[in-house]
Amino acid sequence: MRIAGSNRLNSQGNRGWLPPLQQIIHVLQFRPEAVIRAPAPQEEIANDGLTNLPPTSMRQGLGLVVLTALIAGLLPFIINWTIAGRAGSALPLAQLARSPLLRADQFTEAPLFLQPWVEAVRTIAGIQPWLPGWLAAGLSSLGVWLNQPLQWLNFWLVYGLGILIVGKLFGATTTLQNFYAATSYAYVPLILTILRPIPYLGALAVIIGLVWTFILYVRIVQLVTGLEFGRTVLSVLLPGALAALVTLVTAGALVASFLRLGLGA
Repeated sequence: MRIAGSNRLNSQGNRGWLPPLQQIIHVLQFRPEAVIRAPAPQEEIANDGLTNLPPTSMRQGLGLVVLTALIAGLLPFIINWTIAGRAGSALPLAQLARSPLLRADQFTEAPLFLQPWVEAVRTIAGIQPWLPGWLAAGLSSLGVWLNQPLQWLNFWLVYGLGILIVGKLFGATTTLQNFYAATSYAYVPLILTILRPIPYLGALAVIIGLVWTFILYVRIVQLVTGLEFGRTVLSVLLPGALAALVTLVTAGALVASFLRLGLGA
């Protein structure tokens, strides 16, 4: 696998925590082949008239995912701080206080065995933080914001590993480092999710970002693994389908356990 069209590392090749902006633009324009090369038996690959871009390292891929997640979470962080600050409480307590679960009409309609839990949630939501309200709101909102890059990194690494394993079963020849370096570019369109708190526009932006990311991800996986399109799509979807199946089975078992507990079975 070759990322950037030359065998030689230039002076800027693996320095820093982010790939050059030019490479990111190429990928966002649905031209990942300008940055990512399919596996080839030859050591040197023709440039095809493209700029001789430096290879992308896994460190740069990690930095790209983290930066994208931070940008995507900036507006939600500001809004969360504002909401929690007005409530004079930490963000989780402010969110609990705004929850429909705490409305009196819904509380009276809740099943009998759930009402003690609803009452407990109401009590917790009314607890005031030890810190000043604006500070508790800011720190808790900051924690949620900084946790987003960790969640994205976890998905990038864990789900990516599942895709690579399936791809290897289908005959992919790429390495782990090259796979992660390449697929990090697919996370850039998720910057659009920064608009998610905005009514209507946010939902549209999230849908566009997800579709854009999925299309790029499939194309990048196909380039970096050298698989045909059908096997590439299966490699991308199978780990998610398996995870969803395990989640449904686990959730079903938990629901059944709670129902038996509530009915005294």
